[in-house]
Amino acid sequence: MVVGVGKKIQRQRGVAFPDGDFGLEIVAGTGGRAVRPGSVWSPVAITANSEVGVLAAQEVIRTLDQLEREEGVVDFSQQWDRDLIRRVSRVARIQKRDKLELEVSIQRPGDPGPMVATFGAAGIASIHALQTPTFEVDGLSIYGKLVELLDRDPAEEGGKGFWGELRRDNGESWRVQFRPADVDKVTPLFRKQVLVSGTGVYYRVASPKIVADSISVDSERDYESAFEEMLGNYRDVMSADALQRLREGE
Repeated sequence: MVVGVGKKIQRQRGVAFPDGDFGLEIVAGTGGRAVRPGSVWSPVAITANSEVGVLAAQEVIRTLDQLEREEGVVDFSQQWDRDLIRRVSRVARIQKRDKLELEVSIQRPGDPGPMVATFGAAGIASIHALQTPTFEVDGLSIYGKLVELLDRDPAEEGGKGFWGELRRDNGESWRVQFRPADVDKVTPLFRKQVLVSGTGVYYRVASPKIVADSISVDSERDYESAFEEMLGNYRDVMSADALQRLREGE
């Protein structure tokens, strides 16, 4: 979570290739123990690029604290960090399964006290509220490059089949849910430009997904022929001079 938020801060500060490297190291306490018995507790030190690292850690703590305070009644008008919410969701699934509560704190040298956040059942309820679908669209078709295939989607609890990521030409990413029986058809299309049709599902925070009914290679388009066909449809209503100007891009 700290690395993800740190990269965002680095980009905002004009870093061309943000790496989120803050030298995070587990530090052994007195007696050489890195993890204390009872509750799992371990200190982590920020040993590199500490200014941004501290800002990133504080942003994570503020988000966890707000999710816990809202107790499932989330302010949807707020701009939530989608990537951070996705990572918190992964932690929430582990906590829910194992009945755990998370506490995170940070303290800089000289500070009077630590900045602390607790994330438990109330925060998990807020995560579920943020990831509830807002609406669905049947018969949706989208074009893009199939850039990833996974056995399961880290952002979903359950869900049958396997998953992929479709990256559109405008940079928008869609999660794709495939049927288990389609694995032999989908696998050869990895890293190819494809057309996916199915049911689109939109969320307030999570990236949209499409439950795929079909997938095929996106055929090459002949843009010049399409342009000539478009001009032909308007030959009877446009002057020859206007058609020529349009063809020349004026």
